[in-house]
Amino acid sequence: MHAKLKNILICIFLLMASSCAQVKSDVDVDLSRMSVTAIYSEVSNMIVTPQNYVGKTVRMRGAFRSYYSPDADRVYCYCVIPDATACCEQGIEFVLAGDPVYPDDYPGEGETITVKGTFDVYQEGKIEYCNLIGAELSGRN
Repeated sequence: MHAKLKNILICIFLLMASSCAQVKSDVDVDLSRMSVTAIYSEVSNMIVTPQNYVGKTVRMRGAFRSYYSPDADRVYCYCVIPDATACCEQGIEFVLAGDPVYPDDYPGEGETITVKGTFDVYQEGKIEYCNLIGAELSGRN
């Protein structure tokens, strides 16, 4: 009887493990679950080889930062993550879905956010930039 129970428990464990392995994530690149060192490396890759990420859904957690450009007459919004030594920050610009109004529909500067959007690139002048479009904010605190 003891061996039968052991076999049943092993089967249940294997079924649970295989069903967990089949869970589909709603994102392609989940920076919110990585260590700061892994995040720094992944964001560096995104900036250096953006064509490998275009169209992928990305989630990240970090601090909200914004920058007003008088030349473009617009506000750029970023999710910024410090590296392991907290000396350097890397971030990705995001554009919220819908028609949000700045600053009313945005977090405060430095507020911790989680943002999810589709990775894209765009050109301003002769420079190519990357951002998350159709972005959604969650986990504000």
